Parts: sequence; C-alpha cells; structure tokens
Amino acid sequence: MTSVSQEVVIIPTKTFLNLPKEKQNIIREAAINEFATRRFQDAKISNIIKESKISRGSFYQYFHDKMDVYKHIFDSMAQVKLQYLSDKLQNPNDLSFLELFRELYKSGAKFALSYPRFVKITKLLMSAKDNVYEQVFKDNIAIALDYYVGFIKKDQELGLMDPDIDPLILARLVVDMTVNVAFDELGQVDEPFELTEKRLLKRIDQIIYIFKKGILRWTRCSKLKT
Repeated sequence: MTSVSQEVVIIPTKTFLNLPKEKQNIIREAAINEFATRRFQDAKISNIIKESKISRGSFYQYFHDKMDVYKHIFDSMAQVKLQYLSDKLQNPNDLSFLELFRELYKSGAKFALSYPRFVKITKLLMSAKDNVYEQVFKDNIAIALDYYVGFIKKDQELGLMDPDIDPLILARLVVDMTVNVAFDELGQVDEPFELTEKRLLKRIDQIIYIFKKGILRWTRCSKLKT
C-alpha cells in the first residue's frame, strides 16, 4: 500500500516545505504513528522527535506546537479522503440524496479500510469529544451537514422526498448514524483491514432502507391516524 504521506501535499511552515520530500515524509509518518497510538492529550512531541530523528529545535521550526502538527495530520487525512470521494462529487446532481449518500459512504469505507491509522486517530478524537474535537473536527461536520442539507432540499423540491421533513434534522441523523456505524464496525476487530466493504455496506443499506420505508407498516399507520 502506498504511504499516505507520499500521496498528499500539505502546508505547515515554509521551513518544513523546504525540507526534502523524504524528510517531510519521515516526520509526517512519525506524527501519524504517535497520534494513532495515543489520544491528543497523551501524545508526546518527544516521541515524534525521537522516531523522526530530528532535534526539538527543528520540530518547532516546522510546527508551532502539538496542536499544529495534529491539525496538519487531519489536513492530510482530508486530502487523501477527498481523492476517494472526488469521482462521486463530480456529478452529484445526477443522484438522489440517498443514492449520493450511499456512494459517498462506500468511498469513505474504502478510505477507512485502506488507511487504518487514520481511522485510529479519528476514533481517539471522537471518543474524547473535548475542546480538541471542537477545534479539529466540528468544522468538518458542519461542512458535511451543509452539503447534505442542500441535496435534501433539492430532493424535496423535485418531489422525491417528504417536504415536511426538516433537512437539518435528517442531515444530522445521517451523519450521526453513519459515523456511529463505521466506528462500531471498526471496534469489532483489532485491525480495520479485517473488515470488508460488503459488511459495511450491508449495515448502511439497512439504514437507507429504514430512511426510505420508515418503521411502521401502512396498515398500522392507518390505525394510528384514526
């Protein structure tokens, strides 16, 4: 598998960018390993320095602090994941909201299976839900919500979806449920590579089915309305 740090272009300090690419990759890989092993609060700059074989002074020429390098890794994650999603995002208007959502989830699952360390970093961040989460992850969730709301409204205008559904509530349900399903699956095994795309999609297809069909049978719905 190709290393993540060899696939992306990221922008910390100019000093870091002036390093040879190989040196950048070594430092980046050391940071990924540290944050995939420990929560942000427990991660140590000294471990990154030791693994990458740089001096403490050099580290602070490349990054201002631990949060700086942490955000840098999440920028890397976002860029790599975007490569998996780009094909689905080119012509999104050709799909309904639930179709688009499934395709994006499918691509996201492939990303997760291909880059288990990134998944571990995100799991550690999600488990804390602290001020670090607020700084790093909350904006990304907001972007996803806005994106989904737009497509939900489009489907409502086209008559493909119940106009009484609150787009933001549905978008939140979709984001929360899929994140929980993904991390629940990833928590079932020691290594994410043991998961299969088929297993992940089976669960997400059940969620989509519930969204499409609801939970009450029509005969039961009729009785409830009388």
